Amino acid sequence: MFSGLSIDNELAKYRRKMRTEDEVLIQEVNKILQKDLLSDKKILDNLKHYNKSFHVLNEDECEAKNIYTLSEIREIAIHLKLRFLDSSLFKGDIPYKAILKIKDLNRQHSKELKDFRILSTFTAFSNRSNTEQKALFALTDTNTYYLVHTWGDALPWYRKLTHWPLRNFETLFVSLLIITCILALGLPTSLISLDPKAEYWSGWRIATFFHLLIFNMGVTAYITFTFSKNFHSSLWNSNKDF
Repeated sequence: MFSGLSIDNELAKYRRKMRTEDEVLIQEVNKILQKDLLSDKKILDNLKHYNKSFHVLNEDECEAKNIYTLSEIREIAIHLKLRFLDSSLFKGDIPYKAILKIKDLNRQHSKELKDFRILSTFTAFSNRSNTEQKALFALTDTNTYYLVHTWGDALPWYRKLTHWPLRNFETLFVSLLIITCILALGLPTSLISLDPKAEYWSGWRIATFFHLLIFNMGVTAYITFTFSKNFHSSLWNSNKDF
């Protein structure tokens, strides 16, 4: 229960949850369209696209278990407060094992892979000594991503919980409701009413709840703008902290 969170395992879990029959069908249609673009009669009309195909993987030739759509990667990035950025923005060292895997992919698929992305925490991109887990992806010809290699220490088990409030506006509002409710229920009646006969469940407690909610919303808005915080849904593919 309290074991660390591995990025590749979390990706696999969310893929099983998210990949519906409709999404699988859309992926198959994309593959058919891709092959049609590169048919003999259309290569000249799509020469730019054809040239790009030498630098990306052919999805049909890759292990299906390592293929992820952008929406699946986005989901896990939002849930774990990760960034999915171009590998050129990564300041650390790519492990030699990952380089060997890339060379092996180049040899197996007769490619010269160029479009790589890394999924990890924001600090992992700027701090060379960061040991948090990273995942290296290569682009495929159908705009999905092939998981090449993961390295580093597993993320703490509580990361999902601590970063849940700032996933998006809805989770933030729900968090404020829960916190306000706990505060309102925890206050003794003597602090919210001057009436010595006032009962625990009364209009005073309801009024206290709404007053606290308004106060908490104001404090949250102040902290958000003062400390340049933003929702994970807006930052997952941004190289800026806000």
